[in-house]
Amino acid sequence: MLPVTGSFEHRALSRVTFGARDVEVAAVQQTGWPLWVETQLNPPPGDEQRIDEHLRARSLRIAYAVQLPAGKSPGWPAIDERRALNYLYTDLPAIWDMVSKTEISIAPNERHRIQQELNAATWIRNAHSRYQLREFMADFWANHFNVGRQEDIYGAAALVSYENEVIRPNVFGNFRMFLEAVATSTSMLRYLNNAESKAAKPTENYARELLELHTLGEGAYRGVAAAFAPPLLQSGPFMVATHFTDQDVVAASRAFSGWTVENGQEGPNGPLPFTGRFVYNPVQHNTQAGVFMGVDLSGVAAYQGPMGQGRMILDILAWHPATARFMCEKICRRIFGDSPPRNVVERAIGTWTANLRAPDQIRRVMAEILLRPEMGNPPSKLRRPYERLMALFRTTDTLLNAYDDAHTALFGLGDGLYAWPTPDGRPDTDAYWLSSAGNHHFWNVMFEVLVHPSFRTSFMDQTPASVTGSAIKVVEYWVGRMVGYSLPPASMDALVKDVSTSPGVMAAYASQGAMNIENALRRLALLIATSPEFAMR
Repeated sequence: MLPVTGSFEHRALSRVTFGARDVEVAAVQQTGWPLWVETQLNPPPGDEQRIDEHLRARSLRIAYAVQLPAGKSPGWPAIDERRALNYLYTDLPAIWDMVSKTEISIAPNERHRIQQELNAATWIRNAHSRYQLREFMADFWANHFNVGRQEDIYGAAALVSYENEVIRPNVFGNFRMFLEAVATSTSMLRYLNNAESKAAKPTENYARELLELHTLGEGAYRGVAAAFAPPLLQSGPFMVATHFTDQDVVAASRAFSGWTVENGQEGPNGPLPFTGRFVYNPVQHNTQAGVFMGVDLSGVAAYQGPMGQGRMILDILAWHPATARFMCEKICRRIFGDSPPRNVVERAIGTWTANLRAPDQIRRVMAEILLRPEMGNPPSKLRRPYERLMALFRTTDTLLNAYDDAHTALFGLGDGLYAWPTPDGRPDTDAYWLSSAGNHHFWNVMFEVLVHPSFRTSFMDQTPASVTGSAIKVVEYWVGRMVGYSLPPASMDALVKDVSTSPGVMAAYASQGAMNIENALRRLALLIATSPEFAMR
């Protein structure tokens, strides 16, 4: 008999992983939740060698037609092959050079291949990593510092570097250092146009999103200009304004001008290299930043170097109380749902503020949140379609190989890695993901992938012989595996009726046809995956 509610361990694991597997729940029940949290927050170096070896052994098909020479284009040969995930391990200058030659001597399919490989690898990591909390937070931060992959071909091509060198290494680190890693990343510089910012006319895109989306939040915006001087508060060593205006956006855009990438443009000593790497270029820097949120930046460069103005702005923003509240509320919504427990939020804010300079600031905040008893509250957060798909894989012990269509499977819903086009990132409210069209799209994807050869599992081998003689026991076994507790009586009765009716599971077992049994069990798993209970975490 299944319990009517999930255990503390199942509920807690479901909140911060891509699906609570029954063996993991049992392990945490034996060793204790605090030890799981401690282990997850401190993954050792080189901990994912098993996954890296798996990725290096994978391949994806790539095929495109010949392009004959035309005009200045030498064209390219036809390709139809399975190829290793080479772009995952290619350095940025080589990728930058490749992208510059697409549609001239290299097929544009090669550029698209980069995203295909990155998404296939992310599916594998999200499904199979032992360090699920890191995967969960990498997903959170990639969306918080969102780069829409369709905006700029160079920025999209640099996303492998962005994911592996900026997002993943900083998931539990210091927020101020994380901000600078993002600010100097090729993908963000291209996506929000700061790479093209000029001394005579700095662009404001990155500056505005830095304030409104990455740090203070839109609630701290006070319009074109304050009618009166805003009140000041202590932010680290600074006395700064409580809110920001368009004047502060302008000041920030000037301070960050010159933060760019090596793209062959004019530098102080002639043309810069063509590598795509970050560089500070004084030729592109505007020196008239002036005052930012009440702090005079005019003399900063003389004492802190040419990047000092931008770095001081990052200090101000990272240490601002509005940022602490905005970020902690956002993290708690990701874990607990649209209305996170206020006491958990406030304790997280306190820990964030007390550790502004700590190298593991985010780790300490996460520990404060995860070790609260509220982690065992009833499920209250709707899984996005991508999360439901990963949970289906994890709770059915499905082995993922590289999937050719990982980069497009949920793209139409704006879900998946860097699929959301605008800087705000995909919505994190239940209402957005409740649409019937979205559910229908997800169900179609779910039915397609579970029969695709890239995903390997055997439901028949996993189903204990002790339950195969009873429709009720078969249903309870798989509901227990996938959901962790009983569905409502009407739902359980409907599943039992389905497996009891030809060509359901019981008829398949009666026929003793292995293929029929496997297909019938997969159908049962897919029906469970469409339940409201499976959709919650």
